Order: sequence, then C-alpha cells, then structure tokens
Amino acid sequence: MTTVEKTSKPSRAVVTWRWITLLLAVSQLAAPAVTSAIAGDFLASGATNEALITPAGYAFGLWGVITVLSAITALAIVRYGFGAWWELGVLIDLCIVFTGFSVWLVIAAQDWLWTSVVVFLVMAGALVHVMRKLVRHPDQVTCPSWVRTLATVTFGLYLGWSSIAIFANVAAALIQGGWSSADVAWQFVVLALAAVSAVVTTVMLRGTIGYVVGALWALVAIAIGAAERGSSTLASTAAFGAVAVVLVAVLRWQRARGGATNGPITA
Repeated sequence: MTTVEKTSKPSRAVVTWRWITLLLAVSQLAAPAVTSAIAGDFLASGATNEALITPAGYAFGLWGVITVLSAITALAIVRYGFGAWWELGVLIDLCIVFTGFSVWLVIAAQDWLWTSVVVFLVMAGALVHVMRKLVRHPDQVTCPSWVRTLATVTFGLYLGWSSIAIFANVAAALIQGGWSSADVAWQFVVLALAAVSAVVTTVMLRGTIGYVVGALWALVAIAIGAAERGSSTLASTAAFGAVAVVLVAVLRWQRARGGATNGPITA
C-alpha cells in the first residue's frame, strides 16, 4: 500500500455511512425497550420457547453486550474508519445488520417466525461478509490495530450468536406450523445442522475469537436448555457441537502459530 493511499482522506460517501452506522448502532440500544413497551414481553411465551433446543433464558442477555459493543465499535469507526478500499461495502453491511436487529424485534412481536428466520439469514450473510474482510485482509486496513481487533471481536460475537439463532428460529417456526415440540428426532437434525454450520464458519474465519465465543455461548446455552427440558440426547448433541468448535479453533490457532503468529486470532 502506498503512502498516498495511507494518508488519503475518506470520501464523503464513506464519512456519511460511518455516521449512519453509528446512528443505527445506537438505535439498537433503544429498540428492545421501545418494542417491549408496545408489545410487552412477547419473547416469554409461544413457539419461541417451546422447542427443546431453545437456549437457556440467561443466554439472551448477550444481546445487551452485543448492542453496547456495537455502539462502541461504531463510534471508533466514525473516529478512525478502516481505511480499506472495501470500507464502504462493510459499512453498508453493518447498517443492514443493525437495522435487521430492530426489524427482527418488531417481527418477533407479531409472531412471524419464518420472517424472523429470513431476517436472521440476511443479518448473518452481511456479518459473514464483514468478518471475511476483517479476518482475511488485515493488511488492507490503516486504522489502529485495536480498532480492527475491537471490530473483529464485536462482529464475530454478533455473528456467532445470530447464526445459531437462525436454527432456533427455524425450530420455533416448525413448531408454530404444527411440528411436535417434544419430538427429539427432527430437533436433532436442526441442532446438528447448527453445529456443522458453526464448525464450518469457524474454519472459514480462521478461529477468530469473537465468533468462537459467540457460537460457544449459543451452543452451551442450548445444551443447558435441552437438559432443563429433559432431553439428554439434544443436550449432548449441543455439547458435542461446542467441543467440536473449540477443537477446530485450537487447530486453527496452532496452524497460525506455526505460521509465525502469536496465538489465537483476534483480528
């Protein structure tokens, strides 16, 4: 990268989208309270809580951590940016994600579960694109290293949790459509697909720590939730998925260390 590229100012479009990203990131902090005030505690009942593979209740507190980190990261992006040629595309993706979160709350309040699945798929797709840029092209950013690390951890955590949420929402939608919430067989298939997806994404993102933590948080919470609902089979499956993610991540870290890096990939 040339000296001119490193010192050139961002375009007006990039600056504008940085501020839009910050605005939408901050809006996530207010969205849950606004939606709850209008629709009540809509997530406490219904098909979203009937599946055996529903995460234990405590796990949803991670949304608070994710939204706060998103706002902090967006503020850092406004100040420093990424400086890469692909920054504008990443900012637009982040705006899609942050908007999707608020849209999902509205949709969930209406109990439109298949639409929730679609929203999460769009959010996950955008986050995958963001994470691939941050993880695979660290040499193309010109911001301070801590900004890249913060962004990678924040959006990795967001992706890890959201990607597993896709499968939990699929299960809830199927139950709403008449599938038995007590049937272990079909929920085992959904959970196995979630675990495979987590392992594949861990490989694709080179074991980056943010994603690994997010996926583990979700899988462990599903294991606990399934155990609380009396399904040792599903609890064991989720636990096995979590172990597989850890093993794959460790292998990626060892491979990176063998390539003259210093340990777990955080960015």
